Amino acid sequence: MSSDPLIAPSPVSEPIAPPPAPAALTGWGLAVLLISYAPVNFTFGAVNVLADAIGRDLRADGAGQQLVLAAYTTAFAASLVIAGRLGDRWGRRRLLLMGGLGVALLSAATGLAPDLTTAVTLRVLLGVAAGLLTPQVLATIQSASTGSARSRGLMLFVAVSGASTVIGQISAGALAAALPEHVGWRAVQVLTGLIALVGVAGLRLVPRTRSTAPLSLDAAGAGVLAASLLAIVVPLTLGRSLGWPVWTVLSLAAGAGLLAWFWSLQRRAERAGVVPVVPPAVLRLTVVRRGLLMTLLFFTTYGALLYELSAFAQLRYTLGSLGPALLVLGFGIAFIATSLALPRLIPAADERTMAAAGLAQAVVLAAIAVLVTTGHHDVASLQWALIPLGVVQALMFGPVLQTVLSRTPPWAAGVSSGLFATVQQLGLTLGVALLGGLFWSLAGPAHEHAQSALSVVVWIHAGSALAFAVIARSLRAHGPEPR
Repeated sequence: MSSDPLIAPSPVSEPIAPPPAPAALTGWGLAVLLISYAPVNFTFGAVNVLADAIGRDLRADGAGQQLVLAAYTTAFAASLVIAGRLGDRWGRRRLLLMGGLGVALLSAATGLAPDLTTAVTLRVLLGVAAGLLTPQVLATIQSASTGSARSRGLMLFVAVSGASTVIGQISAGALAAALPEHVGWRAVQVLTGLIALVGVAGLRLVPRTRSTAPLSLDAAGAGVLAASLLAIVVPLTLGRSLGWPVWTVLSLAAGAGLLAWFWSLQRRAERAGVVPVVPPAVLRLTVVRRGLLMTLLFFTTYGALLYELSAFAQLRYTLGSLGPALLVLGFGIAFIATSLALPRLIPAADERTMAAAGLAQAVVLAAIAVLVTTGHHDVASLQWALIPLGVVQALMFGPVLQTVLSRTPPWAAGVSSGLFATVQQLGLTLGVALLGGLFWSLAGPAHEHAQSALSVVVWIHAGSALAFAVIARSLRAHGPEPR
């Protein structure tokens, strides 16, 4: 008998007959899942563009604007770790309904927020609702589809992760430019809610699934992890604009201590035969560790780059909120088209595809840095690099989840997929806080150095792309983990 808690037999007696398999996920069902998931990152991209407008309307300073961004992403990342297990126990379609309705109602309510405190509170609750929804999408794809259908579903899930972010940025810029400032950002929140309602309306096309052997919730571990994320992300987000007061340093130290305590709890739970929210046994798998690192690298730089381009466009162009939308329009079209075509263009996309795309992205980012440094940073000039960037980014990350899960033992696949969703959101949060904060620090108090600031952070992105390529190539020499 194995002592590994992830593969130990259930303490309850086995049923006489196996439970019926869930109905197969149809193409329409997959479409509903992806539509339900789209608002999750749509709102992240949209608020990147709308932060200034929100700040002016709600009389919030730079710290307040950053808090509107971080409130959502931090609550989202923190709630993901336990939401997947709730779906396993209570039924994934039920959690999809709860999360989808929450996203719809809270998005619309945010559009009516009268002040900053209300907006931040609603964004925290919105993050929790998005966290309830997201793991159910991924788990339903995995449990209700097989073979090529599952591979296609996983690739499209990843594609929607990135595409909805850039669509949110483009849509927000266009709407904000077309409507009065105090109305534009609010209309985008209502639009987000309407998209979520479309997903809710189609949920009858999604099969009901749940785990036949749900894992324990590990509420203690999830709570400590959420507290550690809060203690780290909030000071990173607000520290620069507040001048790094003492409480931010103390909070970072507390966050580090909480992370150490969290890891101790995880190891203790595993030794006791309980499967914790972040099982050390799963992180001991080389392919999972490297895949999570690739995910963190990609989404840290992906979210940060969109944020930095949006900020630069609003500082340097005279187009208001329309500037960021026009700047990333070509990038967005290229990213979306490549992502949607990837399952057919390169059905066997693997680590070689990702490594080559990572190298190509480093080259394209270097070209963007040179263009910005030499003063060729108008919308038209940057398109020559941003359109190819959209193509290679889709090729770079599209195959990660499928490649890693195909080499992961069945006992670790479900937990691993939940970790990928958590790390993705954590990357988006940290990217804006760290690299976005570096951009503003280098830009200067009057933003007089914005051009050189953008160049510096883009070079950092290029270095991250090279690191991604090296890790992807290392997967080639690492076969499937032992079953």
